[in-house]
Amino acid sequence: MQYAALKEPSALGLIQSVLAIPMKRFERPLVGFLPQPQVQAILEAPPQSTWSGQRDRVMLTTLYNTGARVSELTGMRVCDVMLTSPAAIRIHGKGRKDRTVPLWRGTASQIRGWLRAYPRGPDQPLFPNRQGAKMTRVGVTERLHLAVQRAAAQ
Repeated sequence: MQYAALKEPSALGLIQSVLAIPMKRFERPLVGFLPQPQVQAILEAPPQSTWSGQRDRVMLTTLYNTGARVSELTGMRVCDVMLTSPAAIRIHGKGRKDRTVPLWRGTASQIRGWLRAYPRGPDQPLFPNRQGAKMTRVGVTERLHLAVQRAAAQ
């Protein structure tokens, strides 16, 4: 409306009355969090006996460790992981903002085992789908929901 006031001075009275309307205020609820035992149950829910279960365990642990967005997680490549001491991972964020995040020993160990068991080239996705391509956001969401269901059942 401020732009309209500059372009159409003849409607200034109407525009001022519209601008006088107070903005609606609302409170956003705080996002909750899970206690450590529940998080641990979700991280341990995917079965280690299957390829996808092993991937999901490492993937969810990495997501928890780094605090990365799902789109950042799906964009991680093998070459982004630095497993030498101190272990870290390079995350390619929104707006071409890259950051390096340290990895916990347990997370680094899981990634090391994952790459040893299923080696891939440096430019390939760290967490591929069944076809070897990078996972989608929907795919990661489905795998997380499956892990939550398994954890709740246990």
